[in-house]
Amino acid sequence: MTDRRRRTFDSRDGDAEVVEPLLRAVLSYAPRDESPTPHPSEGIVLGAENGSGTIRLELVIAGDLDSGIPGPFGSRFYECGSFEVIVPQRDPRDGALLMIHLLDASAPRKFEFVTSMPPSWKLRLESDGSVSVLDELGEAVIFIGRPWAFDADLHPVHVYYTIENGLLVQNVQAEADTGYPILIDPDPDAIITGDGRLVTEAWTPRLVAGGVVEEVSPRSLSS
Repeated sequence: MTDRRRRTFDSRDGDAEVVEPLLRAVLSYAPRDESPTPHPSEGIVLGAENGSGTIRLELVIAGDLDSGIPGPFGSRFYECGSFEVIVPQRDPRDGALLMIHLLDASAPRKFEFVTSMPPSWKLRLESDGSVSVLDELGEAVIFIGRPWAFDADLHPVHVYYTIENGLLVQNVQAEADTGYPILIDPDPDAIITGDGRLVTEAWTPRLVAGGVVEEVSPRSLSS
């Protein structure tokens, strides 16, 4: 894993203060530059490695979101009552990342994504929970990894895709003992160390205004 966690800022920077350790760790994984985060309505574009085409995923409600409020580490928060849409700052080479943050048990359990792709292409749900995008020959040319989530106690939450009427639907299966908030689709490179350990509340990012973050071995669930 290439570590691009180079420059970071005080976690109170921006209008949205973040106190949750997991979310703070994800947002602090800042790229080297400071490009503005895209609005969710811009969608996420994934391209086939052979250059044959692209698929664009857009959260159905994205067009109803306002300009959002600035959060720490260059992120942007879009408040929707019982949940938030969060766009962390990313290196442009890695593309956009959109996270959904369920604040309490009244939050929706289904989130729909419009898929825009060549008319002869289609989606196929795989047995491992991922989704393949098939071209006109039925060949898988783009892969969408299975969704994942953690609750406030860093316990995994079951999240899975379905394909309904051409939409890619993200389903959240929270249990009675699930702790809120729930963070869906955090950047795995931001919270998983090179040896596969998950960063926990025991790790606080080193906050250096305009400086370089020193390499510190984070403590983790498996330590």
